Amino acid sequence: MRSRPPFLAMLALALMCRPACPAPDIAFAAISQALAKGEGAVAFQLADTALARTDLNEADRARLIEERGLARDLQGDKDAALADLTTALGAKSLTAEDLSRFYLERGLILDGMNRLDDAAGDYSAALSLVPESAPALNNRANIFRRQNRFEEARRDYLASLAADNPAPEYPYYGLGQVAESEGKADEAKAFYARAVAANPGYALAVTRLAALGGAPPAQQAITLRPPVEAGGETATLVLHPPKRLPAVPSKAATAAQAPPGIKPADYSGRENRPGLRPALDNSAGGKRTQQVQLGAWRTEAEAAEAWMGDVKKAGSALAPLAPRIVAADLPGKGRYYRLRVETADAAQLCNALAAKGLDCILARD
Repeated sequence: MRSRPPFLAMLALALMCRPACPAPDIAFAAISQALAKGEGAVAFQLADTALARTDLNEADRARLIEERGLARDLQGDKDAALADLTTALGAKSLTAEDLSRFYLERGLILDGMNRLDDAAGDYSAALSLVPESAPALNNRANIFRRQNRFEEARRDYLASLAADNPAPEYPYYGLGQVAESEGKADEAKAFYARAVAANPGYALAVTRLAALGGAPPAQQAITLRPPVEAGGETATLVLHPPKRLPAVPSKAATAAQAPPGIKPADYSGRENRPGLRPALDNSAGGKRTQQVQLGAWRTEAEAAEAWMGDVKKAGSALAPLAPRIVAADLPGKGRYYRLRVETADAAQLCNALAAKGLDCILARD
């Protein structure tokens, strides 16, 4: 039996089920998969091709523009990425959840450009639409911490935990960074211990906990009261550190359990949500020092794993230092994650690391 020509088959289908039939697949899943793999060029081509269709409704067009913007960000074209996200935000038929996600995605791009006030504004806009967005709360807390606005950072980290954050190690680590900045070593240790208990593979928390002397006493509990909102009540959060820390995982386990990267939206109904950015450093306060770079890797997890290996090899040279993982988009090469530390004597540190066979160069940007 001969099959009917494709055009006639499509016409017959349209006549049979109009208007109840869904529009043909727009390949959102394929675009999302390419973005998750870091394949910016593939995602861009898929989204740009889909945008040429004439049967798109306004909401689907806005989602495709947003995903094209994410693809452009992966390719290092942040200005074009911002333009696409801004265009997508202008759509009138989006749900509050879609708009909140778009603000969150644009905030992440601005955050990566170090436009902190603009990023905080977008995270706040996302929260005005979805007040219990754990990623938006966590990411805004990171900015407040970097700006030395510690009370506001603490409030948002606590709110992110209360919103069932899927990666609680991030806000716990952020709270530890705030406590360290305020000179509260025992409180910082308690928070780092909670971060490690939530994710034994979170290398930054493991490293800071070790640098502060390990876990706090088993009976110690930290009581933290966030600032009182106007007309509100004071809430109290009591944090009990774990009785025993889990062992530091093997290299393979660390890679398997490493903190998740920023995931793009998937419109097929998946529950995962994008945009949870870890608190990576303690760059807000203290004396300005020189930055040195220990290497660059394709993923944040590889950079965190490399830090653990370098600390093991370097011993006392790196133990007192806090790592920074900085995303960098290189034209024609893609995104890399640079592992850095700040030190008062870059030359001395690099000489010590070179003697151990480790890489070390002065960071110039």
